[in-house]
Amino acid sequence: MIDLHISSDQLDQLSADLMATEKQVERALRSTLGKMAKWVRTRSIRSLQQNLKIPQKILRRRIKVMKRRTGNSIAIFYGENAVAAILLKPKKTSTGVTAAGRDFPGAFIANGKGGKQQVFKRSGSARLPLVRQEVEIKKDTDEFLEREFITAAAFAEQFYKVFEHEIEWQTRH
Repeated sequence: MIDLHISSDQLDQLSADLMATEKQVERALRSTLGKMAKWVRTRSIRSLQQNLKIPQKILRRRIKVMKRRTGNSIAIFYGENAVAAILLKPKKTSTGVTAAGRDFPGAFIANGKGGKQQVFKRSGSARLPLVRQEVEIKKDTDEFLEREFITAAAFAEQFYKVFEHEIEWQTRH
């Protein structure tokens, strides 16, 4: 879990400078949190796409932003389940299948349940059973989030910039 905290001193100072009411500050803060959630989600998707070599389209479906009703906080959920190899535009090769720079030797593309194509590999020498091929992303995602996630300084800088804009909007005359 990564916690990013904002000092209330600067928020109070900015609110006092613009003579904002408590209600205006709350509305500006709520709006700022929503915009910051989108900002973090966008930065996360871009960075993870470059790090994991998985299309943004797939990652976008896996990252959810939740605003908490109590308190001024947001939560971002990162879906780290394995990605089916078929979603990575697999190509048949002479030794198996390649998808997004990952090799699956001995694998093949075939219709699975419901008629949808999947990448399979035989689990033994017999015809059956087949094992659906997936790319594990949990370990790489966790390492990325711990190592290279958006720095607290960059988050704070963007937060204050957005909050200032929102409080000015709320106090316009």
